[in-house]
Amino acid sequence: MKHVRLFADKIKDNLRTDIIGREIVTLERTASTMDIAKKMLKEGAIEGTTIFVEEQTQGRGRSGKEWFCKSGKGLLLTVVLRPVIQPENSYLLMVITAVAIVQTIRDMYKLPVDIDWPNDLVINNKKLGGIIVETQDHTEQLRDYIVGIGINVNSKKHELPEHIDQPATSLAIEKETLIDRTNFAKALLQNLDSWYLILKDERYEYIVEKWQEFCVNIGRRVSVRNANKEYTGIFLGISNIGELKLLLENGCERKFKVEHTIMNHHSPSSFVS
Repeated sequence: MKHVRLFADKIKDNLRTDIIGREIVTLERTASTMDIAKKMLKEGAIEGTTIFVEEQTQGRGRSGKEWFCKSGKGLLLTVVLRPVIQPENSYLLMVITAVAIVQTIRDMYKLPVDIDWPNDLVINNKKLGGIIVETQDHTEQLRDYIVGIGINVNSKKHELPEHIDQPATSLAIEKETLIDRTNFAKALLQNLDSWYLILKDERYEYIVEKWQEFCVNIGRRVSVRNANKEYTGIFLGISNIGELKLLLENGCERKFKVEHTIMNHHSPSSFVS
């Protein structure tokens, strides 16, 4: 299979979604799809607008880290969302996006992809991709969010960066065959749309349960930095109202606001009661 550029009309053809992908833009090259989404929002972009690009020159991940993927080898996109949810529940946009990606890859390619808290996607401890969510201009009633997704799809081993904190991989490497990016993009948008509708129905408990099913960190020993203090314990998951749950070494459970914490991983350690 040769490299095939993504085209909006091909992705939209028979796309079964209610919101996500109502407008699709495909670009050859840009600094960042997140920046394009911000510009389109100022120009009145409708909810569900999705921007794909073949190559980003200034792609970024969480905490401003650089995200690199060779032209035409990944799935790089940003989605504009306008959910009517409380600010403290905005972390659920990250959660449903991760769940949608994992579900799509597991269903389509039968690969053991997991969520590495908070926003990475991994296969056998190798980084496959990541997610970033940013809040845009908002009023009391309405908030705009942009959700960025970067996934290594058809990258070969020598095309992946080596200067990152863990080995990287791609769907093609793990599946040992090239992936049809258009089919993958279409399936991902459909799954993301389904989970977004579940979020709009406020089925938070169901969303969190599914996320925890896919999260590789559950039951592992971690350190959490919160308000300049560090706590170490077993990661129990997240609550329905945006709290990280940690079982401390003294046997007490403590909860932290997700957006106010930094979590560092230790070597895998199963919890024994």
